Amino acid sequence: MQVLPGSISALIIKVGEKMVPALFGKLKYYMEKGIDWIAILFFTVIFVVALSQIAMRWIFKDPIVWSEELIRLMYVWICFVGWTLASRYRTYIRITFIINALPPIPKKLLATVNCLLIIIFSVLMVYYGIRMTIIGSRGGAVTLPINFALVYVIAPVTNFVILLYHLADIVNIWKKPEGAAA
Repeated sequence: MQVLPGSISALIIKVGEKMVPALFGKLKYYMEKGIDWIAILFFTVIFVVALSQIAMRWIFKDPIVWSEELIRLMYVWICFVGWTLASRYRTYIRITFIINALPPIPKKLLATVNCLLIIIFSVLMVYYGIRMTIIGSRGGAVTLPINFALVYVIAPVTNFVILLYHLADIVNIWKKPEGAAA
């Protein structure tokens, strides 16, 4: 089917070409701001609870029973959020001396394979994270009134975001000109 210039179809396509990237751009912006604020919140909670626990234990001789469990759970969450941030900024540990010596096309191929491996791992983490969340919904924390599903849900959520980042990375790798670094 051919789209005629000036037709409704042409107008819809032209509007869609501008609106879809704008919509995804806004969605990405708010998602990334949310992740940033979650990281700040988690670090703040860990710091305040740990400081309160130290004060209660050493000064008042009456420790907060639930503080260690909350700190442990928040630490697990912050690790997953940190992995998401590292994926966003591509700041995870990499050994690049071999990659830097490669010509542009093999460099792009290797970067693509790397992203695909991370995507496969993330898909597995989403799948098994959902299963663990379902299993965790049957039990609760020892000292906190929370369901373990809340603890495990961070794995599939953050890995889904990581999956999206690396899909975007693959697109960006191949959009770059031949001489650009992958």
